[in-house]
Amino acid sequence: MKKFLLFVAVFLLFQQWPTIKDVLYPPKDYSYLPATYVTMYSTEWCGYCAKMRVFMARRNIAYDDLDIEKSAQAKRNFEALGGGGVPLLVVNKEVVRGYNPNLVLHHLDAIELAASTVQD
Repeated sequence: MKKFLLFVAVFLLFQQWPTIKDVLYPPKDYSYLPATYVTMYSTEWCGYCAKMRVFMARRNIAYDDLDIEKSAQAKRNFEALGGGGVPLLVVNKEVVRGYNPNLVLHHLDAIELAASTVQD
């Protein structure tokens, strides 16, 4: 019985690790950046778009979310960027294709680095 309970505890820990990790090691807060730095082209039904929304919400990243199925202008902008699939993000004028949180953070940190260089 102890082995079963240990297995269940490890399984639950594994399932909830992203949430537990955020509690133990809080993610960097990007709330100081205006939404103009990040634009996400997405659809309502896209699972990776939903994951990206959760990722950005956990880090307080402000962004413009443009649904390419509901806005003709968003669709034109999406296609002008090369389209291909959603989510497609523009972070600090750099295009990020698909669910790639590390690349998003890299471009956001570049904004902070550039701002600190200008102030020095």
